[in-house]
Amino acid sequence: MKILSIILLLSVSSVELFAQTNNSPYSIFGIGDIEDSYYNRTTGMANTGLAYRSANFMTLNNPASLSALGTHYIAGEIAGRGTIINYYGAGVNQNYNQSSDITFKKVIIGTKPTNHWGTSAGLVPYSSQNYEFNNPQPILGALNENTTAYYQGNGGLNKVYWANSYDFFNHVSVGVEAAYLFGSVAQKIILLDPNGNEIVSTNNTTNMTNGTLTYGLQYYTGIGKKWDVSIGGTFSNKTNLLAKTTQIVLAPDSSQLYVAPKTESYFAIPTTYGVGIAITRNKKYTLVADYKFQNWSALNYSGYNYILTNSSRYSVGFEISKQKTLINNLLYETSFFQFGFYYNKSYVQVFDQQLKDIGGSIGVGINSKHGVSYTISFQYGVKGIENTQLLQQRYGSLTFIVSLRDALYNTRKVRFL
Repeated sequence: MKILSIILLLSVSSVELFAQTNNSPYSIFGIGDIEDSYYNRTTGMANTGLAYRSANFMTLNNPASLSALGTHYIAGEIAGRGTIINYYGAGVNQNYNQSSDITFKKVIIGTKPTNHWGTSAGLVPYSSQNYEFNNPQPILGALNENTTAYYQGNGGLNKVYWANSYDFFNHVSVGVEAAYLFGSVAQKIILLDPNGNEIVSTNNTTNMTNGTLTYGLQYYTGIGKKWDVSIGGTFSNKTNLLAKTTQIVLAPDSSQLYVAPKTESYFAIPTTYGVGIAITRNKKYTLVADYKFQNWSALNYSGYNYILTNSSRYSVGFEISKQKTLINNLLYETSFFQFGFYYNKSYVQVFDQQLKDIGGSIGVGINSKHGVSYTISFQYGVKGIENTQLLQQRYGSLTFIVSLRDALYNTRKVRFL
């Protein structure tokens, strides 16, 4: 099968492609910027889809949705995203206030072997760190004298997963996603003298790993001849990531001044849950809404002028599906249009300000009768505030998704999305 060969080939070389190159100063906290995009059919609806079900697309917002896939087909999806960010604030040089990148974001595969069981596996990003800035550093023993410390960090966590769902009575679907988180974050701190020359640099590298489980549930039903309603929810227990850290201190000529013994600790990801609803009329118009919550306050993480606090995300979306009827009253979706809005209260609170991320998205998809679908979505958002202590990020992202679908068994000559 060509789809399986393509997906397997991409999965071999995709881990390094998840690296983030956009400068994201707030990613210095915690495990960095946690992905809130699934890069799938719901991306154009502000990634709203805990209750969304699709026979043709793997909407892994909720693992319980996999039971909606078409039977005896194998499907694969790949996605990439390009982002431009502009920065505003008192400490930002307006001549160099923009960054951009293009990154590969996911490779997944899925199928529905039986009438009730859907399954999917793949590799996706979980979080990312990338920052670079200068900060005044007081000189010990000197009165009101500062030098400069240069901070640079990069890395993040990836997630390899296997998700399964099973439906009961054609109205209830349960799902579970077993995932393994892995990756590393690296930080370099260079101390400069008043003339800008390097004095010493400290290099910290932390590798983090552990497994995690996400549970999903959906209840779906029809109301009359025109309406379909689905209610969904997800839940994840607290996960302790094993963190192994190495530290090396270097002189300006890169000779080692000090190598610290490797240390082990844990960084916890808190209990997480979400609920959502989807309402569809005439198989054409769909309204979706989600709420997600993470209990970071229970972990008591804090540092200089920051704490990790409870995060919550609200989002709504709307979709219009264009369909036509083929032989034997078979409905075939030719295209779809989407838009959505989101309001995200981040898990990072800096200088008594909880970071907020507000924005919207639009998307369009075109389906081929030969088993290929193309989806393009655009998202614009504003993160943070602009003042003397904080900066604001205004960003635009363009996501491109290719979905491939083929018969699991070569029993049919005609394939439909």
